[in-house]
Amino acid sequence: MNNKVTLHILLVITMIWAGMSCLSYLMMGLMLPTFQQYYEVHPEMMPEQFYTMMERMFEVPRTYYLVCSFLFALELAGAVLMWNLRRSGFHSYAIARLLLLLLPLLFLGRGYVAVGDIMFALLFILVYYLLLRQLGVFGTKSDETEG
Repeated sequence: MNNKVTLHILLVITMIWAGMSCLSYLMMGLMLPTFQQYYEVHPEMMPEQFYTMMERMFEVPRTYYLVCSFLFALELAGAVLMWNLRRSGFHSYAIARLLLLLLPLLFLGRGYVAVGDIMFALLFILVYYLLLRQLGVFGTKSDETEG
């Protein structure tokens, strides 16, 4: 399989993930007050196993969900730009992905940072960089030595 096909397969995965995440965080950010009101008025409608989960969701500031949605949209835009072999797409993707790693630290605390998320984020950034470099997006080795 050549580098461009590999890049496109990974980008499709990223676009699906970022698109679905963007929409779900946006909906959560927009609908959180409605969920809270409904939960307070009709707690009997909520299955018992969801009580703890719902209470934790309500503790998270609404801003967190909206900022996550924006960063996933930036990640999606970066993936689209990388599809067109644009260097700015890689930078948008990498910045959004790294900020998404930092966001739980800012809003939720250290207990919500997952090592697996960090590993996958760094792996995808590295793989995208290597594939785009091999495809000439970051220039060739001769360009690096001339400048």
